[in-house]
Amino acid sequence: MSNKKGLGDRDRAVWEAVTKSVTPLGDRPAPKPLPKTPGKVTFTERPLPLDWFVGDTPTPTPKVDRKTRRKITTGRQEFDRSVDLHGMTQDHAFRVLQRVIEGCVRRGDKTLLVVTGKGGKRFVQTAADTPVAYRTRDSFEQHTGVLRRMVPMWLSEASLKPFIHSFGPAAQEHGGDGALYVILRRKMPNVHRGGAGS
Repeated sequence: MSNKKGLGDRDRAVWEAVTKSVTPLGDRPAPKPLPKTPGKVTFTERPLPLDWFVGDTPTPTPKVDRKTRRKITTGRQEFDRSVDLHGMTQDHAFRVLQRVIEGCVRRGDKTLLVVTGKGGKRFVQTAADTPVAYRTRDSFEQHTGVLRRMVPMWLSEASLKPFIHSFGPAAQEHGGDGALYVILRRKMPNVHRGGAGS
């Protein structure tokens, strides 16, 4: 049976059970409410116009200019982002690199550190017609890590080069031969107007 002036019998029983489990504050101040926990952090990303993906664009310079490199190595300019491709397959690494670079350009980032790893060394026989007993070290071609060799090539390919101004080997403290500094374009090259701006 419900109570017209307030809670029903069932609601009143629940309320009384709840109040018995609560310890009064007394003279203690009420606790401050917890700050709202932010949801998933999202970056403000500007959409890239179609012009970034069509037409011809300048090939990135395979060397970071001395002034920018000095700023990075001395810590006066920090990386906006970094991505570690070490240990990934080529297909996976390329997809990750493409996604990271496009995201960087959308956010307006300028510098990216790409870690490829140095890779192990292996030897490929180049003198198959020479009997094994007569082969020397010169009969083998030395190869290093796959990603270390492939990433510079990817940065100059059609799908990524519109976003890349320049790239080059990182300083020893940032990975040396196993990493690259990548300088990104903040605006589309003016190739349609006769220029090659960055």
